[in-house]
Amino acid sequence: VSTNLLFSAFESWMTTEHRRRGFPEEWLQRTYSEMSIGNGAMAILAGIVAQVLEDYFGHIGPFQGAIALTVLALVLVLGWEENYGEEHKGDHSTSSLYSQFMDGWRTTISDSRIWRIGLTQALSEGAMYTFVFMWVPTLLSMEPPGGVPTGCVFSAMMMAITMGGLVFPPLESVVKKFSSTKAFEISAMLVYFLASV
Repeated sequence: VSTNLLFSAFESWMTTEHRRRGFPEEWLQRTYSEMSIGNGAMAILAGIVAQVLEDYFGHIGPFQGAIALTVLALVLVLGWEENYGEEHKGDHSTSSLYSQFMDGWRTTISDSRIWRIGLTQALSEGAMYTFVFMWVPTLLSMEPPGGVPTGCVFSAMMMAITMGGLVFPPLESVVKKFSSTKAFEISAMLVYFLASV
């Protein structure tokens, strides 16, 4: 749930801010593609830094580094202008949190596209989190000599995600030549297939 909220909150903010500033809609796809690549690059760097912190400060080192970076992020965002999204109907500033929640719930239940995409997201995130929680204990159970450089392994996995972000746009443009209606879905399927090989 936390990852879904994290990414959907940023994407909602980004889309609203993009439209508020009057940028062309076609820029959004490129922005999100570059965001995925940037996230992957930062995750690779984070894995390497975490490994260095663990080597010097023990198992607690990466967590101490995370605390320092969280404080830095707080200082950086304090001056940002708030973006409350687009208002379509009703004034939510005067309604209670409960009524806003109920409006959202009714909208979700009434439109099967919303709950189907939510279910798909929940199932894919569930599979991903099973992996996230199990990869370190699984590697440690093998008892490799010298231990497991978890930061380096994490960086390698993030490199794979970044490569998927780099491969997806050109692959999608090739697939569009053969099937324009399902290019996104077919491209995603091919990227997942390549990752599994």
